[in-house]
Amino acid sequence: MNQLMLMVKKNYKIILIILGSLVFLYLLILVTTRKPQIPTDIKATIDSLTAVNKQLIEHQKQIDSTINVYEAEVDQIDYQVDHIKEKTTIIREYYHEVGQQANQYTPTQVDSFFKTRYNY
Repeated sequence: MNQLMLMVKKNYKIILIILGSLVFLYLLILVTTRKPQIPTDIKATIDSLTAVNKQLIEHQKQIDSTINVYEAEVDQIDYQVDHIKEKTTIIREYYHEVGQQANQYTPTQVDSFFKTRYNY
C-alpha cells in the first residue's frame, strides 16, 4: 500500500495530465459529434399526422359514447322482449289448461263457457 502511495506521489503530474486529456477528449467528441436532426419537411409531416391522430382519437371517443347509448337501448329492448316471452308462455299455459278442461265440459258448461267468453 505504501509503495502504491509513493508511486502516485511521484507520478501525480502524469496522472493529472492523463485525466485532463481524457476530459478534454470527451468534451471535444461531445461538441464535434453531430446530433441527428429531422428534416423540416418530415417534422412537419409528423406534426400534421399527430394532429390528425388527436382528431381521430376524439372522434373515436364520440363514437364510443354513441355505442354505449345504443347498447343501453338494446339492453332495455332485450328486457322487454324477455318480459313479453314470459307473459306469452304464461298465457299459453293458461289457455292450454282451459282447453284441456273444456274437453271434459258437459254441454251446459260448454254453453256457459262460450257465453262468458264471447258475451252473447
